[in-house]
Amino acid sequence: MLEVDSPTRERTRRAILQAGISTLTEHPSASIADVAQRAGVARSTLHRYYAGRKELVEGINAFVEHEYEAALERARLDEGTGLEAYTRLCQELLESFDIFAWWFQFQETPEVDWENDPDERRIAAAVARGQADGSIDPSLPTGWLSMTLWSNMYTARFYAQSGAGGPQQAREYCLRTLLKCAAP
Repeated sequence: MLEVDSPTRERTRRAILQAGISTLTEHPSASIADVAQRAGVARSTLHRYYAGRKELVEGINAFVEHEYEAALERARLDEGTGLEAYTRLCQELLESFDIFAWWFQFQETPEVDWENDPDERRIAAAVARGQADGSIDPSLPTGWLSMTLWSNMYTARFYAQSGAGGPQQAREYCLRTLLKCAAP
């Protein structure tokens, strides 16, 4: 769980974490000083929050996990048709795809227990609801839709970074692709 401090302290912490994600995904060997510069803070300020690179990486990991949990909550997976819930999930994750880029860069392909992971069970329930209400293709397993979501987010990020299109256009293409994939 992330600690909650004063609004100013929380803004600074978030700026450091987002700068850490951006800097380290672009340049994995970047220094703490590079992260501090990108965050617009002194290196000593960064060190008040995170003693070193290891602590910064741990902070980023916790931050990204927290952002994922928050995106799942905002998606309101238990409301509406399954496709409406899946659409909201895709939109929420795409809104923060720069944050989730951390997982693309620094996480090994996870071994996900699709049936027992609490987050995946929430997503699976929305997909199952969509398959039952006819809004999601019943022949597609939940795990497939989840992996398709993450692989398309990776593609959208790469597309935007390559200069082929801007981030907003990449998100729009990604969402369109994901919804066409899920639709019956």
